[in-house]
Amino acid sequence: MSCRLTQFRQTVGSINQWILLSLILACAAPAQVAAVNASATETELERQRQLYVDIRDRLTKRQISHKDVPYQQLGNYPLVPYLKFQDLSSRLKQLPYREIESFLEEHEGTWLARRLLKSWLETLASINHWHEYQSYYQAEVANTGLKCLYIAAQKRNGNPAALADVAEIWNQGSSQPKRCDPLFASWLESEYFNTDIAWSRYVKAVENRKFALAKYIRKLLAPHQRDLADKLVALYRHPDQIDRYYQLNQKTGEFEDLIHYGIKRFSRKDPIAALISWEKYDSSRLLDAQQRDKTIEYLAFRLILDGHTEPANRLLERNKIGSDRVIQRQVREALKSQDWAEVTHLVKQMPEEEQQSARWQYWLIRANLARKLITPEEATTGYRELAKQRDFYGLLSAERLQLPFSMAHKAVSATDQEVEAIANIPDMRRSRELYKLGAINQARMEWRYGVRQLAPEQLLAAGKLAHHWGWHRKSIESLGSAKYWDDLDLRFPLIYNQEVTRASKASQVAPQYLLAIARQESAFAADARSPAGAMGLMQLMPATASQTARSIGLRYRKADLLKPNHNFLLGSTYFSQMLERFNGNRILATAAYNAGPHRVDKWLNPAGKEVDYDIWIETIPFKETRGYVQNVLAYSVIYSHRLGLKTQLLHAREKSQPL
Repeated sequence: MSCRLTQFRQTVGSINQWILLSLILACAAPAQVAAVNASATETELERQRQLYVDIRDRLTKRQISHKDVPYQQLGNYPLVPYLKFQDLSSRLKQLPYREIESFLEEHEGTWLARRLLKSWLETLASINHWHEYQSYYQAEVANTGLKCLYIAAQKRNGNPAALADVAEIWNQGSSQPKRCDPLFASWLESEYFNTDIAWSRYVKAVENRKFALAKYIRKLLAPHQRDLADKLVALYRHPDQIDRYYQLNQKTGEFEDLIHYGIKRFSRKDPIAALISWEKYDSSRLLDAQQRDKTIEYLAFRLILDGHTEPANRLLERNKIGSDRVIQRQVREALKSQDWAEVTHLVKQMPEEEQQSARWQYWLIRANLARKLITPEEATTGYRELAKQRDFYGLLSAERLQLPFSMAHKAVSATDQEVEAIANIPDMRRSRELYKLGAINQARMEWRYGVRQLAPEQLLAAGKLAHHWGWHRKSIESLGSAKYWDDLDLRFPLIYNQEVTRASKASQVAPQYLLAIARQESAFAADARSPAGAMGLMQLMPATASQTARSIGLRYRKADLLKPNHNFLLGSTYFSQMLERFNGNRILATAAYNAGPHRVDKWLNPAGKEVDYDIWIETIPFKETRGYVQNVLAYSVIYSHRLGLKTQLLHAREKSQPL
């Protein structure tokens, strides 16, 4: 029976109230039963969870052994495979072949199976069981060291042609695992090695500044290559010596590499001098077409970076070479000088899809209006169209016209049934339990395996599921992977309310701005760590955090950066200090938060050469910082909307201050 009560009331207005009540109860009954069943299921899951934790802890303390684990009491608890995995991992050297095979077959395609297989291969290798190693080996599981052992096993078992696969492993710009050394030694003596491969690796090592490795590889080069190898290293230290080698006038692959590398190195130090040297070599046509184009493109890019736009343009036009990164750099240089004709010319050279982006449409309107190629009314029409978008340039356009910001929120359409289907994927069930138990790294891996094969609409359901769990980073990532940008509830969650409020009051930084920074920095992963060492929600470097803590008399411990309360307090305080340093200008303070205040000082234009705020943001030299500033400003508007606050993208004083 369909329970469309609203329609039923409209159709039968005078129905007996007792009949109506009975219908309501009948409609409600299935939902109540479902709720009771869900509650019972969750109660059983909680019992299993507590039992699992108790067993895990007792195993860790060696109070029980794995043979004493009461698996029947755990039933179908999602993390039971972890106990079996731990048991097998502890007994690998006892060679439990059947149990290993059973586990790998039962859990095929899972993260745990991959982990166990990798450990199993390590064990087989350690006891020289090479036939078994070959039979269990899977390329998608193996790291470089295991791959080397596999090729060595193939050779040892009568397949010398396996050495043909070694060159790809060996020819890298950094050292490879020590366990590859015996295989490499065998390969170097085989027919598959030649000095051309050695030269290729030598160049990569020098470019990667691995000079100890380069010194080793030099011994493997042919005699005629060693002289050029020494010159290549010399050019790293003294790139201005590139002119000395003109008289060599060779047309060999090694000499081409020498010139290409030398011009690149020289252009970083003195691009104009490098241009003069390059033209001398280029007149002799010593480089093949591909290497030549790469050299010219790099040289032009360095010229533009150093402010030499005209010679870069002539170089590119003369050689009919285009490059997206060079063009975009040229546009930004033209914006700095407000050469609006050049801006228009360069944007028109971009690929059509890039031209149509909100970024370059905005600058085309600005350029055409400045050149009086369009009327103010036509510019307004263009800005109005851009203002329909929610990105930085859409918000910027709306603010120019004093229009309301377009948020265009649209919730994902995933149904409860679709979300439940994702939740019941075994990887996701394990991920949820691990997340609840605080094993975040393991939960991440299970999640990664769980979403690998999902279609976009399933990723939306996964994003909704993660939001229900309170795992907001995974929710944000899932919607990003599905390229769905319009569910603001999922993409911009309102969380850490107490921590943000406290930090905002202490630092006088608006809560929406703190949320915007945390959203950009970590996507709300409290345990986030960057490769550079930044930590926590607002991604503070430990040294910066320590100095900030001292400035407000707060006790500092590095581990506290992973605690939301401390991280928001220190991050907001540091941002407040950047605001104070840059006279309350959030544009500059935000750039300083990302790239450091000393860089921002250098980026500010000297007196007489100041530019408007939008040009300054667009011409920030670091791509990362440029995107960072734009995102944080835009996110602050979105968070203001979510908090029900009236806001502007930029304050009047920020827009009127020349930068």
